[in-house]
Amino acid sequence: MPIEMIAFDADDTLWQTELYYQNAIKTLKRMLAKWEKAATIEEIIDRIEINNLPLYGYGIKAFILSLIEAAIEISSGQISGAAITKILLIGKSMVQADVALKPGVGKTLEVLSESHRMMVITKGDLLDQTDKVKRSGLQRFFSFIEVVNDKTTSAYRLIFDKYHLNPENFLMVGNSLRSDVLPILDIGASAVYIPSESIWAHEMVSGFELPQKGFFELENIGQLPDLISTM
Repeated sequence: MPIEMIAFDADDTLWQTELYYQNAIKTLKRMLAKWEKAATIEEIIDRIEINNLPLYGYGIKAFILSLIEAAIEISSGQISGAAITKILLIGKSMVQADVALKPGVGKTLEVLSESHRMMVITKGDLLDQTDKVKRSGLQRFFSFIEVVNDKTTSAYRLIFDKYHLNPENFLMVGNSLRSDVLPILDIGASAVYIPSESIWAHEMVSGFELPQKGFFELENIGQLPDLISTM
C-alpha cells in the first residue's frame, strides 16, 4: 500500500536535543563532586528520572525537577539555594536554546512535502515542544502536530483514530526503537529507524530481532526520500 502519511519524531530526529541533557548532567556532576563519584551521580539521576516519569512525564521541565531531587538526595540536603538556582537556570537555558536542525532535515522535508502529508508526533511538554516546532522553521511542512505524554501503542491508536489514519498507509520516522518503532510495528504500520549519535538509556531496547515486516533502518534522514519512493 502507498504511504499517505509520514510522521516524524522531533527531538534528536529533526533537531539536536540529547546533547543539552548530557551537558546539564555533566554540570551537575561537577557541582556534586564533593559528595559522590560521577558514575554514581549519573546512576542516581537516571533512577530518579525513571521513577518520576509517571508523575512528570518527559521533557526539560520534568528533567530539571529530577536533577533538583537528585542534588538534594546526593548531598543529603546540604545543597545550597544558590546551587538550586543554578540548576533552574540550566533548565531555562535548555528551553531557550537554539533549535539546531540535524543535517539534511530541511531539504528532506522540502522534497517529501511535495508528494506526502506529514505530521510530528513527539512526547514531552506541550508548550516546549510546540514552541520548538515553530522556532525550527519547519512548521510549514506539517499538517498536524501531536504532543503526547508517552509513545505507547494506545497513544498511537488514539492518533490514528483522531485523523482516520490507516496503519497500512502510515510511516513513522524516529531515533528510538522503544518509542518510534516497536509500538508502530505492533499496530501494523511501518517505521524508519535513524539512530542518533547519543540516546537516553531508557529509550534503548534489547532483543530486537531482524528482519521485521515494516521495519527499515537508515544512516541519515537524507536517505528517506529514496526509501519512500521504493515503498
